[in-house]
Amino acid sequence: MGKKKNTEAIIQFIILIVSACLLLYAMLSKKVNYYVHPRFYIGLWISIIILILFAISLVSKLEKARHNVNVKHYIIFIIPLLAALLFPPTGVNGKTMTIEEGKAKNYNASENYKQTDDSASISQENEENIAVEESNKDKVESENIESENAEPENAEPENDESEKYNPYEVDGVMVINDDIFASWYDDVYDHLDDFVGKKCQYLAQVYSMEDFKENQFLAGRYFMVCCAADLVGYGIICESDKRNELKEEEWITVTGTITDYQYNGYAVPMLTDVTITKAEAPDVEYIYYNNY
Repeated sequence: MGKKKNTEAIIQFIILIVSACLLLYAMLSKKVNYYVHPRFYIGLWISIIILILFAISLVSKLEKARHNVNVKHYIIFIIPLLAALLFPPTGVNGKTMTIEEGKAKNYNASENYKQTDDSASISQENEENIAVEESNKDKVESENIESENAEPENAEPENDESEKYNPYEVDGVMVINDDIFASWYDDVYDHLDDFVGKKCQYLAQVYSMEDFKENQFLAGRYFMVCCAADLVGYGIICESDKRNELKEEEWITVTGTITDYQYNGYAVPMLTDVTITKAEAPDVEYIYYNNY
């Protein structure tokens, strides 16, 4: 009779080795980029090493048979491993692309400055009290307040946020690579006035929006903060007479001039004088926030 094996140890060994191999494949093939932020890479490499070390520690137990072994509870580990083998990793599917209105400047005065009838009306008595109180203010106090509110003669002008990207200009065009895309995108929305009139170029995918004009499309990318669960697609509106020649979700390099555009009551950036060049999908398709 052949020597009996330790069935439980064998199953544990296979689970550990397969898990380590799947993680290793995901790391080497860069498929892991679909699921987690690159800042977690070191943790994943450590996990691979630990899994291999655990598997090695079981080698000495493989030949030591055990009686009454119940392996049913290992199914919970085997099922996800089989799923990973049967369904290879793919990119985002079914996520929506949108315009980041939350960061845009709201110019809808009727909504922002809406007042109720109660707050808009002030009684005559209150008006008289306010007038008396204002007339009794000390002149010296008024002068002090005015001097505090006055800008110093040597006050420095506010910084132009677009100047941060001067090192990335090539022939007057800001070439926005993936490593600075997230910060640039946020700055354009937060300080749109500083970027109006500037030319930019970046790699993006083509997306449609229901309320767009026939010559408009969204040149966007998917942004990740931590993992695939928080993946969100954002883009910038583009106007081009070649819109009908573009396919949904195809990769392009878009070049255009940033303008101020009113969209649903918000001032958002839009690219005009757009030049479009067909492009290949990058090895890493997502944009990763590095300030979290």
